[in-house]
Parts: sequence; C-alpha cells; structure tokens
Amino acid sequence: MESIEFRRELKGTNEVFLPDNSPRPVYAPILSEISRIGASGWREREKRAHGLLLDEQHSFGIKEGDKTHPTDWLPRIVPAAEWERLERGLTQRLVAINEFLRRLEAGKEEVVPRSVIESSILYEKDDPNRFGPVPVRQIAFDVVAVESERRGQTGGWDYLVLEENAKMPVGLAAMTRRRRMMREVFLPESHAELPVRSLDGWLKRLGDSLRAASPKGAEATLAVVSSGPADQFYLDHHIYAEEMDALLAETKDLFVDGDGYLVFRPTGERIDVVYERVDEDTLYTEVPGLLRCHAEGKVHVLFAPNSEIIDDKGVYAFIPQMVRRYLGEEPLIENAQTWSLAVSEDYAYVMDNFADLVVKSRGGYGGKEVMIGPEESRESIERFRRTVESNPVEYIAQPMVDFSTHVVTETEGERFILKDSFADYRMLALCPKPEDPAYVEMVPGSLTRVAAPGKHIVNISSGGKMKDTWVLRG
Repeated sequence: MESIEFRRELKGTNEVFLPDNSPRPVYAPILSEISRIGASGWREREKRAHGLLLDEQHSFGIKEGDKTHPTDWLPRIVPAAEWERLERGLTQRLVAINEFLRRLEAGKEEVVPRSVIESSILYEKDDPNRFGPVPVRQIAFDVVAVESERRGQTGGWDYLVLEENAKMPVGLAAMTRRRRMMREVFLPESHAELPVRSLDGWLKRLGDSLRAASPKGAEATLAVVSSGPADQFYLDHHIYAEEMDALLAETKDLFVDGDGYLVFRPTGERIDVVYERVDEDTLYTEVPGLLRCHAEGKVHVLFAPNSEIIDDKGVYAFIPQMVRRYLGEEPLIENAQTWSLAVSEDYAYVMDNFADLVVKSRGGYGGKEVMIGPEESRESIERFRRTVESNPVEYIAQPMVDFSTHVVTETEGERFILKDSFADYRMLALCPKPEDPAYVEMVPGSLTRVAAPGKHIVNISSGGKMKDTWVLRG
C-alpha cells in the first residue's frame, strides 16, 4: 500500500489507522482495493459517481444547481459488536423519549421542569398537543465515539449522544444513494468481501412507519411536503416521495377543504399523513387551517406541533433522567456533559470559561448558532458572548470533546493522501407499529459526517462531507 499516505494532525483516535499509522485489519480489504484502483482510477470513479447522481437529479426535473451533496467516498466500518451496543442504547433512548411526549400530552410530565419547556422556542403552550400513541416515528441521533478502555476492531470506544433530531432529520435518502455508489462504482470487491448489512428496502420501511400514524395504515395517503427547488435537500425530497410511494407537494399545493380535511390541490386527493420537509412556521402560515385539521385528527402531521420540543438541547439534558424515571433502567448511552445557562450556577461557570467551551442555541440546528470556543477568534467569541448574555436561557454549553476521527480522501498524482477528520454518526430509528412505542427498529447504517480539516462541526451546511457507513453482520 505504498501509494497510500496517512497524515495525522488531530488529537482524536483514528478509526482507520493505529497509533503507529499502520492500518487497522478490518480496513485491509478497502485499502487494498483502493491501491489496486490507483489515484487516477479513483478520480475517474468520483467523476462517474457524481455524474450518476446528477443524472438522477435531472430525471426528477431538477435542472438547476447541484443537489447531490459533498461526499467522501472511503466508507466507515462499524463492527457487529459495536453496532449492537449502539442499537440497544438508542432504542432505550427513543422509548424514553416517546414516554416523555405521551406524558407531556396527558399533562403528567414529571422530569423536565415546566420552565424549561415553556421557555423553549420549539414549544407553544397555546397550541394543542396531539402526538398520538407513538409521538415520534422517526428520529435521528447524532452520536460520537470517545476513547475508552474497551478494545475493538476500530479502537476502544464509548459513545455519547450530542443531540436528537426529530424535526426533519436528514439521512436515509442520502445513505441509500451513497451505498449504491459504493457497491456499483467505488468498492464493489470490498463490499462483496465484507459482511455488510444491506440498506435495501429501508426507504419503503420508513414509509410504512409514517403511514402507521394513520388509522388507515398501509392505505393512508402520505405526502412529502417540500419547501421547493431552492432547498439543498430537494433531490432527497423527490427520492423519499418516489420510494415511499408518496405525493410530493409544496405548501402552494395544499389546502384545507370545507369539511376540515387536507387536500392535494393538483389531484383533489385527501391527505392522511404529512411528512414535512419544510419549516413548521412556513407550513402552518401557508396552509391555513392545518393546525386545527391536525388537532381534530383529520390529518396526522408527523412532526406534530410541540413534539419537536425533543430537539431542544435544554430538554436533551434530561433524557438520561427520563430513562431512569420512566423505564427504571440506567442509560446505556450517556449525554455529553451539559450546562444549562438557565441555571444560575451553570451560567456563572460557562461565562467564566466561555472561550474553552462549545456553546449552542437550544433550538438551533444544522450547525447554526453554535460556537466552538477553541476554534474561534477572540472577536467571534466576544460577539457570541454578547448574544448569549442578551438571552442566556436560550443556550446550553458542553465541554470540547475530541471524539474519534475517520479520514477524508485526497489524491496527489498517483498517491492517496488520507487526512484525519472528526466524524460523527447520524443514526436513524423508526417506530413502525401503530400503537406500540416500545417497538423500535434501527436502520442498519449511519450517515457518517466528517468535518472540514481542523474543525469539529460536521454539518454539511458548515463545510462537512457525507460518508457511507458499513455495519457488519456478526
């Protein structure tokens, strides 16, 4: 493998290479195959894959721009034993989250202080809470691996959940397209040699899970509601609609009829379930009557009003306590340490150590309204400090975590240059049974995201890249 050079620049332990820079054995098939392909052959495959993804985009009539997402094409491997730990821990977490929301709807919530709930920008106390028997049917968990005394094929890891994303989580459509390119274009030999769990059929399974929110079940009319062509994930919206056999609609295509039902204007069909890929303020403003339609049970909006409170990072801090209180169990996967600036002692600590911490808006998403102190300039830190001081209850802080790194792949002439890059997991869980919130299925893969060089923020909107994740069978 003389054509491959690994350049280590970060503190985090690397999942592909050992401390002496030799490759971990589990990655041997992949590194051998890319050596045989060669750097020029790799560039040709990058060009071919991009062309195939653009062809699919154009087949949906999306002619403007490039919606295919920046991608690094060397996959991440998750051994079966590590996956089993993640699956059990995140299943437990989703069961507790759904119990929290069921109790919140019933007015019996006991764990999260009312002041935290009512100060959230993701909660409107005057809106009716109608979550249904299974409040969250799809959720993404953003997880990182941190070094521990354990031993495994990709290093010794414990895991931390950094945040939940129940509101419009990005992932499954992109995962399936990256997997297809890996299997058909980049690494067909490695994919065949390693016991990689398949993603085939999981978009349909997502559709089944979403339709389960309606009494009509499999016969329910499902609509993917998009913000339209300007959305960077507009291609994904088309993929969801096609593979889930759903309508693709924009808000201008929807209206509430005289009987209070939601109707798809182009065909006159009544919609039973809404899978919204659009900001909820826009959705309810541009479709008058939809909130009442949902409250009366004439349609089910998947990310129902106020259910997105679970994405609030102030509520996130209480999820381990939900597991203990509602399930009578110890959390199998913990949170990162979190300080709430709504608490006076926490506020004092955070302001005294501001430049050393990661400070986040409770309701922010997509890497927005986040300050990673050690990576910011003095001017940026002071500007963010003033923003926080103006409304401290809206912010939480966490320590800087040097989580595991993977690699980003570059070529120079006929050589591969693999550089370490901080990487997280975006893992997706589904609740597909109509009335059983304790039944959870984890999609057997992850949308790994790798950060821009030297950065910790992995979000695509902040310069990160997507990466396929191969979960191995035991």
